[in-house]
Amino acid sequence: MKFLFLIAFIHLLPQCTGKPLRWDDCHQHTFKEIKREIAGYSDIAKAIINLAVYGITAEVLVVTSFDELQKRAQDAKGKIVVYNQPFISYKETVKYRLLGAAEAGKVGAVASLIRSIASFSVNSPHTGWQQYQSDVPKIPTACISVEDAEMMARMSSRGTKIVVTLKMGAKTYPDTGSFNTVAEIVGSKYPEQVSVKS
Repeated sequence: MKFLFLIAFIHLLPQCTGKPLRWDDCHQHTFKEIKREIAGYSDIAKAIINLAVYGITAEVLVVTSFDELQKRAQDAKGKIVVYNQPFISYKETVKYRLLGAAEAGKVGAVASLIRSIASFSVNSPHTGWQQYQSDVPKIPTACISVEDAEMMARMSSRGTKIVVTLKMGAKTYPDTGSFNTVAEIVGSKYPEQVSVKS
């Protein structure tokens, strides 16, 4: 008679994350509500970020690098900058997601959209971390799929005027306690072997 014994060790790894916000938490606001909310802001840049929840509509400017953005800085004012940067390596290319909003904000853009930092895409945005700079307007930013960035680049190269309405439901809340769960299951036949699954 054979018996299978299963022993599980579960660890909680503390981490700090902002409070999650479901899309259901967003709703349409009247112009009166928007005006009242914006009036409460001491910094108009904060209001611009919040406006993304209600929708920002602007013409698109497609660029392939920060250098091109600087050369076309006058064209970027009041527009949504779309970065269609080529993928070189993750380490080299991730700077566009990290600094894209700040660089676009420096030249007067109202928002930025960043081509996913990926060597391969199946029409799915690859999102991640980005950072603002304290002395630059904090504009809304989001990642878009490689296919969407390429499509807008083709349209732009043909001289097509692209206008995008950007609506976002993301908000930043103070850090709160959270955990990753890590479980270790020790087998009875080969307890010394380790297999990692994520």
